[in-house]
Amino acid sequence: MKTVEIGRYLDLKNDFAFKFIFANKVLLISFLNAIFRGRKTIVDIDYLNVEQLGRRKGDRKAFFDLYCVDETGEQFVIEMQVGKQKHFMDRTLSYAARAILEQAKKGNWDFELKPLYIISIVNFDLRPDDERCISYHSLMDEDKLTKSSDKLQFITVELKKFSKTMDELVTDIDKWLYCLRHLAELQEQPAAIQGEVFDELFELAEFENLKDEDMRTYKKNLLQYNDVRSEVECAREEALQEGIQQGMQNIQKGIQQNTYEIAQKCIQEGMSFDLVIRITGLSPEELKSIRLE
Repeated sequence: MKTVEIGRYLDLKNDFAFKFIFANKVLLISFLNAIFRGRKTIVDIDYLNVEQLGRRKGDRKAFFDLYCVDETGEQFVIEMQVGKQKHFMDRTLSYAARAILEQAKKGNWDFELKPLYIISIVNFDLRPDDERCISYHSLMDEDKLTKSSDKLQFITVELKKFSKTMDELVTDIDKWLYCLRHLAELQEQPAAIQGEVFDELFELAEFENLKDEDMRTYKKNLLQYNDVRSEVECAREEALQEGIQQGMQNIQKGIQQNTYEIAQKCIQEGMSFDLVIRITGLSPEELKSIRLE
């Protein structure tokens, strides 16, 4: 029977753990306020239905990790993505479209929208040319570089770009990002990550405090992730080996073709067979076949 190594604290990058921890209002509000860095302050929040069924029968379903609304009606879609996806930003745009359509009212509606924030937390390098860990994207006038609308914003958190050490943690967002990336590696709550909110986080995230059913779900989720990751890594390795082999074959064909062309020119210049063979390394049979072409 397969087993999986479990640390003292949950891995917040895990799908179950992420949703389990942020089902706690206090923790989610703290995290969101840290993300916004004073640009907005959330006082209260309610959770919305994460399953989006579509407008017509047969429409593709969508499932958000977290979908919520604050006390002013502003909406938030929060996603954790561990594995790299080819069209991740397209997927993010599709989520935004789903959430915007949810605001459409039946009957008379003047198209007024509440602000929507799509917050994507990824554990891979999404923008290799950008060193920032957190980036904020809005609808802009490309010429004037001014915001065209405050109704839609995309916030991307790239965990692998967060490199601060424990001694460098100062702000709440520093502490949250450190926990998102490293919580499962810790054996105790560090002195650098203290306070009412983070005390609650560490208590809730302690594996031994989970109910039996939640323990089983978390372990199963970890096993599934590890299995998929192993399969992906194996597939990549096989593809790499096939690519190397194919590449070597192509190189060898190219070298052979160039050698034949050189031999043909040598023959046309009237060089002896022996000299051409010494220059090119071709066999007498190969050289004869070239001459006959």
